[in-house]
Amino acid sequence: MPSGDLISQLLALFAVLGVGVLLRAVGRGGQVEAAALNRLVIDVTTPALILSVLRRSGIGHGAWGAVAASTIALFACALAGIAVARALGLPRAAQGSAGLVGSFSNTGFLGVPVVLALYGRAGGAAGTAILVDSIVTTLMLWTFGVALAARMGAGGDAGARGLIRVLLHPNVLSIAAGLALHALPIPLPTWVERAIDALGSATPTLVFLALGLSLDLRSLRGRVRPLVAVASVKLLLAPAVALGVAVALGLKRPVSEVAVLQSAMPTSMVSVIVAARYGCDGQFAAATAVVTTLGALATLPIVVEVLRRMLP
Repeated sequence: MPSGDLISQLLALFAVLGVGVLLRAVGRGGQVEAAALNRLVIDVTTPALILSVLRRSGIGHGAWGAVAASTIALFACALAGIAVARALGLPRAAQGSAGLVGSFSNTGFLGVPVVLALYGRAGGAAGTAILVDSIVTTLMLWTFGVALAARMGAGGDAGARGLIRVLLHPNVLSIAAGLALHALPIPLPTWVERAIDALGSATPTLVFLALGLSLDLRSLRGRVRPLVAVASVKLLLAPAVALGVAVALGLKRPVSEVAVLQSAMPTSMVSVIVAARYGCDGQFAAATAVVTTLGALATLPIVVEVLRRMLP
């Protein structure tokens, strides 16, 4: 897809986010409505999207290379986030939050819908994005991320219950079902297929509308310098590291682009929850999520243009 088309798709999604911001500003929506949309996306439309994509295309060739590039970027930015926060004199709890929100990307809530909007279901791009989300974000967050938060924060129960809940989540179950339907393959009734596709296709719009409704600029007060520093790690360093690894591994399009785009996504909203749950600085984590989400308006088109020029 040409660079202009990619940027046009991104701008269209961010225009939907703007509608959410406007609705919040005029008092026609807010956190309650955003929470309802989030539950709908997490429990219904995203599982339908995953099932729809994987049933048709499976996991793209070279997808594990994208997982490797994204994982290396994640670890590099976790260390960089902690180092930046420490250099700025932030307390240990805030350093832990910086490590989490500077490294974990919103690959599922934003990354998969963005990749789907940019590349469609062909070529394995969406399947690769789903694999990156499952391994690099979901699995790593509930293992490495929880361990990091518990160590840097006040601790907490980091046992196996949280991981078990993740494994039984509709998103994870839909991955297994989608791959099974693709491998066998198992035909679905036409009306079931259309229902799944309709629900899945609603995901990008609902995600960006919910983000617009939930953005709270008041959380940025008094912490501009550290917030900008950690946001720079997330939005600039992460895709740069992923790009370097993708080039070193010889990854080809669209797998290489997916690895970089997933790393370039703003902070994972679930990492904010983990930071607060295990005693890190929850307010700093939430504020960083706001900054990175807003900052992605500028950085994602730049990343797209760099990918167009640099990757084979």
